[in-house]
Amino acid sequence: MLPGDLRAWERSFHAAIDIIPGLAWFCHTDGAAEFLNSQWCEYTGLSMDDALGWGWTSTIHPDDLPPLETHWRDTLARGAPDEHEARIRRFDGEYRWFLFRCAPLLDDAGRVVRWYGSNIDIEARKRAEKALVASEQLARGQLDALKSALDTLAIEPDSNQMVAHVLRTLTEQFEAHSASVWRGGGPEGTVELAFAFEDGRVVPKSDPRFAGLDLSLPMEDIWPWPEVFRSGAPSAIEDIRTVPPFALRDRLLPLGVITVLLVPMTVAGRLEGAIGLRFKQKRTFQTEQIELAQALANQAMLMIRLAELSEQGREAAVAEERNRIARDIHDTLAQGFTGVIVQLEAAEDASRRGLGREAEQHVVTARNLARESLSEARRSVQALRPRPLEEGGLADALRTLFGKLTEGVALRADFKVLGAPRALPPEWEENLFRIAQEVLTNALRHAQASRISAAIVFGPDGVRLEFADDGRGFDPAARSEGYGLLGMRERVDAMGGRMEVRSANGRGAQVLIQLPASSPEALGSK
Repeated sequence: MLPGDLRAWERSFHAAIDIIPGLAWFCHTDGAAEFLNSQWCEYTGLSMDDALGWGWTSTIHPDDLPPLETHWRDTLARGAPDEHEARIRRFDGEYRWFLFRCAPLLDDAGRVVRWYGSNIDIEARKRAEKALVASEQLARGQLDALKSALDTLAIEPDSNQMVAHVLRTLTEQFEAHSASVWRGGGPEGTVELAFAFEDGRVVPKSDPRFAGLDLSLPMEDIWPWPEVFRSGAPSAIEDIRTVPPFALRDRLLPLGVITVLLVPMTVAGRLEGAIGLRFKQKRTFQTEQIELAQALANQAMLMIRLAELSEQGREAAVAEERNRIARDIHDTLAQGFTGVIVQLEAAEDASRRGLGREAEQHVVTARNLARESLSEARRSVQALRPRPLEEGGLADALRTLFGKLTEGVALRADFKVLGAPRALPPEWEENLFRIAQEVLTNALRHAQASRISAAIVFGPDGVRLEFADDGRGFDPAARSEGYGLLGMRERVDAMGGRMEVRSANGRGAQVLIQLPASSPEALGSK
């Protein structure tokens, strides 16, 4: 090619690179920039002259520059296509994440003669990944807190210590300085401090630290605390120094408390109180964090109610209610959030593989499962039947359960109804639904199964429920710290039935449940 033709070709080539709808560039063999297109210069606000050579590095985030330079020099040495992620400063000073992609141009002898590359904006993907991680951490935090509450319910004889345990979990989960518990029912138009949680223990309002302080607040518009009692919705006071002064606020300021998150506590759909989480740093809260705080506040209210029942001398009633609450927490929130975590993990995997649409669908499914689980928890507190059983029969409820919990995940479920379905006693239907929920949750989270089959068989001699998975199995005789198998056996025993568990390490698991044709109560009345 003649020199004139070469110069014309280079001008044409530069013009082609310049109009590419994206950030494009090419470099010398030593990695120094030889050309950056106009889109790159317009985006960064850096002129071509300033960006040539190694001037482009001034646009890279200071934290990302050292690893990017190291990676770039390794790529130059290897002489092979590569990619890397780093943040680039926009002309207005904002840093955004970009994917750096490059490939070498080789001569006939295989030597690198020039490098070509592009920068692709991946800020939206990075934010989605961060949101997924945050959502999964919150869901795991809630599940851990629920399991911890179950353990406390099972072994702690002192109901006041159960209250302290839940408040400790709540403050540690949110890295709060302390907490206060407020209740209504005082003089008309006021709310009152019931007790506080400070220095790792419950502090009653009779404690000397509250001596001489007015522990009530009027239900007036100027007070943020009573607003929770009026609206029933959480709210945050980002800086308590900006609200009208009152005795307890003036006590908090010397402690360094700045932000207070106010969370209502409800039982059976009734607003019973509120928790004030106190923070020594100014804080803002995401929607997921508010929902987590709300769920844990409701746990605290349940524990407070148990403590009140105990103080009234109703030990037997407390024990019975404790078991019901423990079982219902396990069967609703704990299992529901297992489904949430499975969907979030699937979303994270899809996002990592660049499947944005699939990741978004998993997040939507996780959100719906979380809402349904919270709704079912509220129904459990009110001693109502699970909603799927209210809306249809047991067979339809089980079919819906298997479909929702395995939607879009690796576990494949097969559910069959054999025989002519018939109505069972309401408590039987709820027990069988909860048992199926437990078995399916174990297959999702613990068994590492790829397939689970289930069948409900309506026969003349009774009803049979069968489950089988191809997971890693377990030793049924081994001692378990969980509530699952124990709760299942309790439910089967209450129905006068038999349960058989067949499993071994590495050989999957089978659960067989046989119930009589009539309930024990019906047989006893004949």
